[in-house]
Amino acid sequence: MAMTAGNGLRFKSALAISSRADPLHQVRLQSPNRSAAAYSTDVPPKNDNDGKQQKTDEPKPKRESLLPTSGPLSPIGISMFLVTAGGILYYFTIKKDQIRKERIENQGKQEVFGRPAIGGPFELTDHHGKPFSNQDLRGKFALIYFGFCHCPDICPDEMDKIGDALAILDRNPLTRDVITPVFITCDPQRDSPEAISEYLPQFHPKFVGLTGSIDQIRTACKAFRVYFSKPPKVAENQDYLVDHSIFSYFMDPNGEFIDVYGKDRTAEYMASDIERRIKQYVDAGNKLEKE
Repeated sequence: MAMTAGNGLRFKSALAISSRADPLHQVRLQSPNRSAAAYSTDVPPKNDNDGKQQKTDEPKPKRESLLPTSGPLSPIGISMFLVTAGGILYYFTIKKDQIRKERIENQGKQEVFGRPAIGGPFELTDHHGKPFSNQDLRGKFALIYFGFCHCPDICPDEMDKIGDALAILDRNPLTRDVITPVFITCDPQRDSPEAISEYLPQFHPKFVGLTGSIDQIRTACKAFRVYFSKPPKVAENQDYLVDHSIFSYFMDPNGEFIDVYGKDRTAEYMASDIERRIKQYVDAGNKLEKE
């Protein structure tokens, strides 16, 4: 078919447009700075370490204990405290009661250690002029005081205190008539049986007064560890004072020393302590001898 002039003109125009369009098409397809991977639809592999802390070869720090390794709050310290507390609890609940029972059972039977031996044999004369020895006190408790009748203050005070303590003890059937109060003079030159007999009733009616020769008095004082001294040179009618120990000695029915009461002890204390000692003596199975 023959091509007309109009058709040829349209064909050339189309070719010209096509040739100009090719470079633009190439530019769009091969845009710079874009790789083929940018247009890929493949999902990249997931990194296992994403969002997680990277593992290292360094060892993890050890967790510290809440308890110290030494000191009172350490496990060893706490264990020692519990053991000690258990021992104390055992002592105060069981052992102490056992010791108390053994002490009561042995009261009046066991020898006293750690104290000087107090008491012993003596032979004197009582305030009635009759012989009197330590054997005459056997079977009863005795409360013995050393003094002298011409003492102006200390001896009367101590004798009054003994009398008051005995008055308290006489109210209790257990301790009534089981104690013999004894006065032994440290001044035998002036304290005759007659002088002592007049001196004692003002303190207590049951007092036994004892005197003797100077050697007999020294023997008795030595047995009870009593110190006494009078001025070395005294005229016949001259008044004087005797320096001596101020103690009251509490002895059991076997003549054994129990306790001593000094000037600072009151009558109430003496009565309470003597009553307790006598009760222990009875609880141990011993019998009391009454007048």
